[in-house]
Amino acid sequence: MINAVIIEDEPLARSKLKRLLNQLDASIRVVRELESVAQVRYWLTEQASQDKVQVIFSDIQLNDGNVFEVYQQQPQPCPIIFITAYDDFLLQAFESQGIAYLLKPYNSQKLEQAWAKFCALSVPQPTAVNAAAGASYKQHRLAIKHHQQVYFLDIGEITHVQADGGLVMAFDRQAKRHFLSFSSLQAAEQALADYPFFRINRSELVQREHVQSLQRYCKNTLTITLTCGAQLKTSQSRTAAFNEWLR
Repeated sequence: MINAVIIEDEPLARSKLKRLLNQLDASIRVVRELESVAQVRYWLTEQASQDKVQVIFSDIQLNDGNVFEVYQQQPQPCPIIFITAYDDFLLQAFESQGIAYLLKPYNSQKLEQAWAKFCALSVPQPTAVNAAAGASYKQHRLAIKHHQQVYFLDIGEITHVQADGGLVMAFDRQAKRHFLSFSSLQAAEQALADYPFFRINRSELVQREHVQSLQRYCKNTLTITLTCGAQLKTSQSRTAAFNEWLR
């Protein structure tokens, strides 16, 4: 069975979704239905780890507020398929655990496409989900807003992250720059905590697998050459910790 939670404050919308899910995959079991931000907050804090949920179907604007009020504060235990009447929250959706974004009114075909995407992620079976209480789904991509569009950048492709003048940017293997939505390098560092990134100075993070070579620059400072061709320097205060991290 695949355990699911529905977050929706409209009874008719919940009924429609449950009916379509039952037609889509008989193995889906709705273990909980939540109608408010307050209920979502309580569930994530007190009940989510016990429910062993593999997928969340979530509206965004609920009667008592916006569900991102909670998602930005509490880790989510699994992927989320958003189903909403608003198209204003696309970037926020994919910055959380969102894997699909359906606009109401949606049909069975749209839901089936979202479900296929969920299945393609090779989510572990129920016995392996949430091996540790409160474990959260690991996001493998970052959502990047470019003009009026959103595209996705694989975290594994990021060679380094740089903060400059209030902007936070990621660079890929081809040295292409991607502007991130993080407010600071510290925020980016926290978001990437599950990946092997290291802060080499006040303004730059590097990813371990993209460190190509090291060269002593001066006393207690290294020049790091990355796979994208960039050459960055460690600060004196970070060099020893960086060397230890690489071992």
